[in-house]
Amino acid sequence: MKRKLQGIIVPLLTALETPETFDRKGCAGLIEHVISGGVDGIFILGSTGEGPALSRSVQRELIELAVEQVAGRVPLLAGISGASGADSLELGKFAANSGVDALVAAPPCYLPPDQEEQVEYFRRLAGECGSPLFLYNMPALTRVMLTPETVIRLASVENIVGCKDSSGDLTFFGTLVRELGSRDDFTLLTGPEELLAESVRMGGDGGVNGGANLCPELFASLYRALRDSDSEQVRRLQAEVLELGKLYRSRPGAAGVIRGLKYELSRRGLLKNVLAFPALPLR
Repeated sequence: MKRKLQGIIVPLLTALETPETFDRKGCAGLIEHVISGGVDGIFILGSTGEGPALSRSVQRELIELAVEQVAGRVPLLAGISGASGADSLELGKFAANSGVDALVAAPPCYLPPDQEEQVEYFRRLAGECGSPLFLYNMPALTRVMLTPETVIRLASVENIVGCKDSSGDLTFFGTLVRELGSRDDFTLLTGPEELLAESVRMGGDGGVNGGANLCPELFASLYRALRDSDSEQVRRLQAEVLELGKLYRSRPGAAGVIRGLKYELSRRGLLKNVLAFPALPLR
């Protein structure tokens, strides 16, 4: 990526036919739904996309289908997080060779690395996969927190182009904005949609918001209002985002938001109400 990525990057839900098999038609339809809704990019195989819970064959099918379906209309990012560094390297090389625009990786979670080990991990991914790389800070699921010092250090590594922060810690995010926000080659994105407005006002570049699977136009409109400094419109649209979130954000378990989103999308005929094994759908 030669320029900063800005706007709403939707963390695409993974369409499944059964808990172990990919739904190509559902995925293609969801991609068209979010692109027509005005999103600025698509992120597959993230947390919302159940990436680490999918088999390698489903991950590869999704990457190939997404590259074909998106066809360069918006930037396509692929998550490569896994239980081991070797898993991430393997999937990252496949995704890069398949034609995605960038990779996104969280630290390995089964044997959590310390900060020095994280630096080595991300350097190898950036150097060996052959694609721009976003750091992914998701401590609620990985149990590993990137420190601001580690992100700032890695921002000088060739091919590392941004950070997606889902910690919900605005002090952490604000530190990154102060240190890195003025760079035109490093992107800072936030995950929690309730923090989208505040993070962009702080100097962030946009959001990776699960609710954009459901109502992409709403999130795209909110980002435009933020970009245009339309305070009244921002207040109104942020309230709509929070109200929309009540449909899917109160579901139990680590997969609660995914469960809620898939249920709501299935009610609209956009997706089957199927989650990756062993997660159970909402009924």
